[in-house]
Amino acid sequence: MKLYFTRTAASVALVACGLAATASGDKVESAVKVLNNSNFQQWTASQDLALVEFYAPWCGYCQAMAPGYENAAKELKSDSISLAKVDCMAEKAVCDDLNIKGYPTLKVVKDGKLTNYNGTRQESSIVNYMRKHSKPVVQQVAWREFDKFVQSDHMVVVGFFDEKSREADVLKKIAQEAFDDYTFGYVNDRTLAGKQGISYPGLAVFKDFDTRKDVYEFARDENTVRSYIRSSSVPVLGELNAQTFGTYVRSGIPIGLLFYSTDEMRKSLESEYLDVAIKHKRAVSLALVDARIYHKHAKNLNLKPAWPAFAIQEPTKQFKYLLSQYKRMKVGDVDDFIGNFIEGKVEPNFKSQPIPNSNDGGVVDVVAKTFNDVVFDKSKDVLIEFYAPWCIYCKRMAETYKELGEHFKENTNLVIAKMDGTENDIPSADPGLQFPGYPTIVLVRAGDNAIVQYNGNRSLKSFIAFIKKHAVNSESHTEPAVTAERADGDEHVYIEAPKHAVGYTPKDTRHVEL
Repeated sequence: MKLYFTRTAASVALVACGLAATASGDKVESAVKVLNNSNFQQWTASQDLALVEFYAPWCGYCQAMAPGYENAAKELKSDSISLAKVDCMAEKAVCDDLNIKGYPTLKVVKDGKLTNYNGTRQESSIVNYMRKHSKPVVQQVAWREFDKFVQSDHMVVVGFFDEKSREADVLKKIAQEAFDDYTFGYVNDRTLAGKQGISYPGLAVFKDFDTRKDVYEFARDENTVRSYIRSSSVPVLGELNAQTFGTYVRSGIPIGLLFYSTDEMRKSLESEYLDVAIKHKRAVSLALVDARIYHKHAKNLNLKPAWPAFAIQEPTKQFKYLLSQYKRMKVGDVDDFIGNFIEGKVEPNFKSQPIPNSNDGGVVDVVAKTFNDVVFDKSKDVLIEFYAPWCIYCKRMAETYKELGEHFKENTNLVIAKMDGTENDIPSADPGLQFPGYPTIVLVRAGDNAIVQYNGNRSLKSFIAFIKKHAVNSESHTEPAVTAERADGDEHVYIEAPKHAVGYTPKDTRHVEL
């Protein structure tokens, strides 16, 4: 009882103080500009550089971010950078127009145009991110500021050239692409280049890890310079885990994964494969992976649980290449395997169910081994469902999908197909086939093999209407009048597919609304 009355008294006192402050007119004005449907367009159009938060009052993440966002707004005032916010529950027109789907969403306003904010939500990150965006994408660096500049970020790319040269144009274009990831500068000083051991024109990547500095002759070819920077962004024979995986993926370079199962094995691999990692670092980034933690990822790569083991993964294509596990792994074999991969002599490895003995039904069962022959047959339209046996939404639509197959069964130029996404890899790098969840349904059109994703509800009428609209060969043996239908409150719902990424631990099955 004593505690209860003490807390109540304290609460009353706080309320009284708040009322007194309000009554005396001492209300503290927020540094964050409040935007609404009326002033949003005019305000954003007038900003050279600003940041806008789109939030919901009930959003816990928004509430947690609010104090830091307010402090960042105050600090950035001296830089003439404004921070603003929009309540999407009250100002639906603005948020709907910008297709805001989650909270908080942050957008950078630069010269009146909105782009995505790619930093974190912490106060210091917001301040540093916005200050960086107030500077040129490639900063000119004087010799007096050189040491400070190359230590200003975890990775700093510096070109040594004349500001009106072809090299300057190349670095500026690359910097515009990767400005959020790295800091870029240039030095027009031959003497400083010589002291740094860098040719003129030349390129150096300064970083707070690994080799600390990588030096390159400045190639006039843009792709070569880009590959230099990407190869420097990951360590030579580093550790691949949940924290570093994103860095490896963003580098755009295939990853060579050396799996180990004991600390002693790790030390041995680190020593034996360092020279191989250095030799191939511009084409393949070698990394050590703890199979005790990431055995599921090894399984996704189709590796057997026998260690050490080696595989190459191309995250952008979702392809994998496996060194044979039928004999003991040797340094020379790995070196040769990587060399053959670089030369395009290694075929990707795809998990596949056996080819079905018969496929006489209205719905064709596709496996990885038959995927390209069936799905990319240019003489036919193919509607294919990617499903999981445990997916409740897949089970609910199974009978309807079977009816769809029967409806178009007599049309020899239209295929209704399905594939178990848990037992088969997709042997294609087309981004239209890299689906987020089950079920995913796409139409691969005859003639041009264009991919059209199905987003309607899962009724027979809507499936037929979709095919009639998008397929080249849409005739069926029965022709009822059909229109796409969407029942009230019927959302396109799917179950999230497991991530094929190192360090991913599946959460409880959950619904995701599109």
